[in-house]
Amino acid sequence: MSKTDDMKNRTRQQKNITPTQALSEDIGEKENDQNKNQKKVERKRVSFDIRTDLHKELKTQAVVQEKNIYLLIEEALETYLNK
Repeated sequence: MSKTDDMKNRTRQQKNITPTQALSEDIGEKENDQNKNQKKVERKRVSFDIRTDLHKELKTQAVVQEKNIYLLIEEALETYLNK
């Protein structure tokens, strides 16, 4: 099976949720395990424009790493800001 087919199958298996649910609820067993020992993080909704090629790669990485896009962005920002 090709990488593209694998990503499509993973996407199909994901539960459909609204953006509000994604920010307010734990999604998936992996995140539930990670979040059990962590205090609930307060988040702020933001809006910004991003190049389409970067957005496409971000979505691909989110599927491959089985993480939400906002978690990938938070990790990247933390790394950048801690330099």
